[in-house]
Amino acid sequence: MIDESPTLDVLEQLAAATDRVTFESLLRRLGLPEGVLRGRLRSLVERGWVDAEPDDSYAIGVGALRPGSAYLLTDRTVRLAAPLLAQLRDRLNEAVRLVRLDPPGIVCIASREAPQDTVGSAVGRRMPAYATAGGKAILAGLPRDRVVALLDLGVVAHTSESVVDRAALFQELAETAARGWAYERGQFQPGVGCVAAAVPGTRDAISIGMPLARLTDDHATEIAANLVRTTEELGEALRR
Repeated sequence: MIDESPTLDVLEQLAAATDRVTFESLLRRLGLPEGVLRGRLRSLVERGWVDAEPDDSYAIGVGALRPGSAYLLTDRTVRLAAPLLAQLRDRLNEAVRLVRLDPPGIVCIASREAPQDTVGSAVGRRMPAYATAGGKAILAGLPRDRVVALLDLGVVAHTSESVVDRAALFQELAETAARGWAYERGQFQPGVGCVAAAVPGTRDAISIGMPLARLTDDHATEIAANLVRTTEELGEALRR
């Protein structure tokens, strides 16, 4: 039987990269024999899963969209959330994201952009659960031992505002659970804050982020009220 784990390791390395990755870099990261890595890359390039350049650098290819698109097309939560996300975007005039726990982080599985949003579609973007409002909203509903296991996978500061102390993180999660929604200011991206609420009965959350200049505490409370209402509506639809 052929061991497919090296192939998956290659894809995961390229998917996590923000730029093209050289062959030598992949060789160092994966620790595979050179011939094995060359063979796996050649097969992936032929199938369109990986894109290769003459300088021996690699990136995820357009073929990788196929399973991702199939996943989103068949996901019931994404289908039911679509009109609710659009309504929330139109009501608040802010970009809205649906995120899902994908240990140790979260991944955006649906989004609706707003005119002033310069990021564009965030679908597929991975973010740390402990540093984002969407992640905190989900973690606040998990058993403590499950959260500990996730944090044990690694916690690093992304900005000067990031909360990395274990006790402080659990205090934030307790406050999030009591309040019913999560709120962070500049913990993941400098100058950007986010409000989020978990979708009941799932490992998903809906979040709205914006520049801190627009995100006052009063505005965060207004956004949260809309988010909680939308997540409850989505949770109810999923239970039917």
